[in-house]
Amino acid sequence: MIKNLIFLYLISFLITSGFLTIKIEKLKNEIEQSFRYLSDSIYRYQINTINSKVIYGTKDIENILYLTKVKNDETVKDISEKFSNFIFDSRRNEIVSGNIWTVANIYPKYMFVEPYRKAYERIHEHTDIDNERSYFDYLVGLENIEVNLEKSNLSIYETIKVYGPYTESDTNEELITIYYPLYVNRKIQSILLLDIKYGFFDEFIINFNKRNFSVIKKEDNINISQMIFDIIAKNNYNDKIHIPVDIEKKYFLLYSFFVFLFFCGWYYLITFLFKFVTESKKDKLTGLYRKDYLNEKNLINCIIVIDIDFFKKVNDTYGHQVGDLVIAEVSNRIRNAIRKTDVGVRWGGEEFVILLDGVINISDLNVKLEKLLKIISDKKIEDINVTISIGSFLSSNSIMLSEAFKYADDALYQSKMAGRNQYTIFTDEKLK
Repeated sequence: MIKNLIFLYLISFLITSGFLTIKIEKLKNEIEQSFRYLSDSIYRYQINTINSKVIYGTKDIENILYLTKVKNDETVKDISEKFSNFIFDSRRNEIVSGNIWTVANIYPKYMFVEPYRKAYERIHEHTDIDNERSYFDYLVGLENIEVNLEKSNLSIYETIKVYGPYTESDTNEELITIYYPLYVNRKIQSILLLDIKYGFFDEFIINFNKRNFSVIKKEDNINISQMIFDIIAKNNYNDKIHIPVDIEKKYFLLYSFFVFLFFCGWYYLITFLFKFVTESKKDKLTGLYRKDYLNEKNLINCIIVIDIDFFKKVNDTYGHQVGDLVIAEVSNRIRNAIRKTDVGVRWGGEEFVILLDGVINISDLNVKLEKLLKIISDKKIEDINVTISIGSFLSSNSIMLSEAFKYADDALYQSKMAGRNQYTIFTDEKLK
């Protein structure tokens, strides 16, 4: 029993480890794919905005914030609809979902922003009108953003900048900002800015664990900004990116213990059902299988038939109650003399059948039959000297049980005629 429980726990441990390893890889793949989809959404948005209609700067546009004074004859790109569609598409992205804090598309003299917050009016503090230096220029310098890629080997994706985490002063919200330069003919046209709540990563892992029944956590001292950059800037799809997640060690053993309890439940249920079905096929007095357990068409190589000598005299002298005790003890001794893989059967009354598992030779069979005679006769049962007679049939080829039983029964008759308390073996060689 203890060995079985240890084995079940080892199996549970290995299954838990394998299961969580698979889930970690699934989580990493989902994280990577979500950021790749976000990057693809940005790229599609850039393409859609290239040929957006232009209007004069004096016209009101939804979500626009002017960074410098725009003259009446200056044009502004009206990307309101495309900007709103991009925000809607981004909010459906699983990894950022409801954690998008701000989205802004910043041009040299104006920017589209959603949602608008009062604090954004202070952006003008970074604008130098006299020197024609706008907030756009401020960000380019601050983040060291490439403005011209004509002589650069960088891909569009490698030009992004990720900053944070940091705390926004007006709201005390902890954020990460992604700066995504948008280029036309490899020259910068605008900067797409996404502020994402820093807790997005924890939330994504928590939701993943709920969906997948896993116990995964982010690593300590992680650099999420670097992870985001590595995923988006990756040129080769097969390149490995370090995604800082691991199994929650303190829950791993508890998890494996619950898996262990699950397997224990099934183990005991199956054991109970097997025992129930098996016991229902056994004789209650002897603990051996009943005759109807056997299929007479089964193929066997060796059969042993046993009969208690002078059993009628035991019943007549001592009564049926003692007779039952004798049958029960003889059965018990027979079970102790055979292997667990052998099948012992109460054939009827005081007669028993043993089917030996596997092929046995004549020499081993003689030893086994001698042992059976000795184990019954050496010690009295209910203070009665009890002996048995045995008949056995051994075949080099498998034959039907019904046919083998007839030969073994004939051998049993020979043992009785020869004086009882002995055995006789018939083989297929002798019958030829």
